[in-house]
Amino acid sequence: MQISKAAIFYNAHKMQNAPLAKSVQNFLESQGIQAPIMTELTSLTGVELLVSVGGDGTLLRCARTCAPLQIPIFGINGGTLGFLATTEQKELEKNLLLFLQGKLPLQERLLLQANVQIPNEKPVTYVAFNDCVIRSAQPRAYTLQASFSGQEMPSYFGDGVIISTPTGSTAYSLAAGGPIVAPGVDVLVVTPICPHTLHQRPLVLPATGTLVLTPKLEMETDRATLSLDGQINLTLTPGTKVTLTRSIHKVRLVCNPQRSFFTLLNRKLNWGAR
Repeated sequence: MQISKAAIFYNAHKMQNAPLAKSVQNFLESQGIQAPIMTELTSLTGVELLVSVGGDGTLLRCARTCAPLQIPIFGINGGTLGFLATTEQKELEKNLLLFLQGKLPLQERLLLQANVQIPNEKPVTYVAFNDCVIRSAQPRAYTLQASFSGQEMPSYFGDGVIISTPTGSTAYSLAAGGPIVAPGVDVLVVTPICPHTLHQRPLVLPATGTLVLTPKLEMETDRATLSLDGQINLTLTPGTKVTLTRSIHKVRLVCNPQRSFFTLLNRKLNWGAR
C-alpha cells in the first residue's frame, strides 16, 4: 500500500509502550514514511495509516476516532490480551512490511451509534466499537423499557444490559453469558446483566434496526449510567432515552491471516482448548 504519512499512537499513561512506539517510528521512516508519535488523537490531517501501540483499550480509542475519517488502523499488541491487534511485537516489522507491500487485507467492522436524549438537554450522539452498557447507578435491580424498530419488547429487570457489536461480543458481553459472534456478521447482541428471571437470555438483533432503551427510574434521585467501550461514561436521569443504531461509519482494521478469528479465540480465550 502506497502511503506517505502515518501516525503512531500510544497511551501516555502507559509509558512502557514509548520505546515500542519509537521502534515503529524508526522502521516506518526507514521506508520513507512520515510517522509522528502522538499521545492525543487530535490532529490526523493527511494521515493515511494509524498505528495503535498498546492493548485493546488503546485500539478502541483509535477506532472511534478513525472510523469517520476512514483511516485504517494497524494494531501492535503492547498490552496483555491484544485480541484486536494485527501483530505481536516480535513480528511488527515483518507484518508492517507485508502491509506496505499490499499483502495484508483491510477488514471493515461495525460501529455502534448511541443517541442519548436526557430531558431538557440537547441530544448527544456517541459511537462505540465494542459495546454500550446501561446499568443502575444504585446497587439494586431496576427496570429498563425496550423497543426494537417500533415494536415494544418485554422490559429488562436486573442490573442492566450490554449492547455489543460483533467485535465486542468477546468482551463484557461474553463474560455476562452472551454468544460469540464472528466479526463480519451484521448484528447487535443484547445481553442482560444479572436478570432477575430465569427466562431472559441474550438476544441477537439485525443491525439494520433501531433499539430504544429507557431506564425506568422510580425516584427523582435515582440514576442510571451509560458506558461506551468502558471509556466514555454518562449519568442518566429519569426520562432519559437511549437510541442505538448501526453507525454509517465502519472501523477499518488491518488484518493478519495468521491471526484468524478462531485462532485468536483459542490462543487468547482458550476457546476449544482441551
